[in-house]
Amino acid sequence: MTQLNRGLAETCGWLLLVVVLFMVVDLMARGFSRPLYGVSELAMFTMIAVVYLGLSHAEEQDAHIRVEFLTERLSGEPARWLRGFITLVSLVTVGIVSWAVWKSALAALKSGQAIAGPQPIEIYPIKFVMFAALVLYALQLARHLWGLWRGDSAKH
Repeated sequence: MTQLNRGLAETCGWLLLVVVLFMVVDLMARGFSRPLYGVSELAMFTMIAVVYLGLSHAEEQDAHIRVEFLTERLSGEPARWLRGFITLVSLVTVGIVSWAVWKSALAALKSGQAIAGPQPIEIYPIKFVMFAALVLYALQLARHLWGLWRGDSAKH
């Protein structure tokens, strides 16, 4: 799982470069009065992929932004139990969101949902990327919860 998270984090970095290239090409084309249809949409889809594919790595590195008002005031077992509860709530929430994204992706695939234009851009591929990334995030949350349950709180 750690190798997969590292690989996805690296992929996110490369995808950010792709977003920059999309935007540069779009700006240059507009400068020559030849705007390219779909470039900004593809950049948006790429950014969505970057955000979602980075979730699991951020969870593994304990790098998510959080309000630590209560958690930093506790230590020992109460802190571990609270972190476990928060992780469990996160896992349930991500599970529900994953299910909703899965149903949305299937509906987009079946209906041919697309962004209108001279060449329609289908939406289902990014929805399936979002679903896969959410599943990986859920697995990482479960891994974190398992570590807390076993008492491995050194990293979290």
